[in-house]
Amino acid sequence: MKIHDISMDVGPGMLHYGRRPEVYPVEQIATGHAANVSRWLIGSHTGTHVDAQLHFVESGGTVDQLPLDELVGPALVVDLAATEGQIDAAAVEAAGLGGASRVLIRTANSTRDLLDVPELDPSYVGLEPDAAQLLVDAGVRFVGIDYITIETHGNSVEWPAHHILCGAGVTILEGADLRNIAGGTYFMCCLPVRLVGSEAAPARTILIEGL
Repeated sequence: MKIHDISMDVGPGMLHYGRRPEVYPVEQIATGHAANVSRWLIGSHTGTHVDAQLHFVESGGTVDQLPLDELVGPALVVDLAATEGQIDAAAVEAAGLGGASRVLIRTANSTRDLLDVPELDPSYVGLEPDAAQLLVDAGVRFVGIDYITIETHGNSVEWPAHHILCGAGVTILEGADLRNIAGGTYFMCCLPVRLVGSEAAPARTILIEGL
C-alpha cells in the first residue's frame, strides 16, 4: 500500500485566491509561556479545498453537510497533461471515465509546477463548461483539478463551470497536487474541515494505491 498526499502546503507565501494566509504567535515558549500557540488567518478557499453547492447556489448545501461517501472511496485520476489549451468535453470523453463517480483531472498545470508559483498565472488550465456538463451527465459526483480554481481564467467573470457543477450538486476539489500521480484508480480520502454553514473548506486529501 502506498499513500500519496495531494494537499498543498499552507503558509503565508503560497499561491492563493483573495487574501494571503497570515500566522501570528499567541504564546511562545521562547518568551516564557508554557507552550507554543499560534493564530492563523486563512480563507475557506485556501490551498487544497472543497467547494460545496452553496458556493454558487444560494440555497445550496454547505461543506459540513457533504456526505462522507462522496468524499471517501475510489477515484479515477484522468491524465490530460498533454492536452493543449483548456479541458473541454472532447478531451474528457476521449480519456474515458469508465463510470467513475469521483474524478481528478491532471492537466499541464502539474507538469508546469503552477501550484508552486505564488501569484495566479492566467495561462493555467481549467475546465470548459461543456466538460463540466459532460461530467454531470456521466453521473460524476466529485471532481477535482490541479489548480486553485477549476474555472478557466477566461470564464472567471460568469463562472459557468462552477454554476453547472454546483447546480448539479457536484462537489469540487481545487488545488489538488497531482504532479507525482499517474493516471488510474486510487482510493481517495478527502476530509474538509467542518466549517459549519460554509461554502468551502480546506481539505487534507490523500490517494491510496493498493488498498
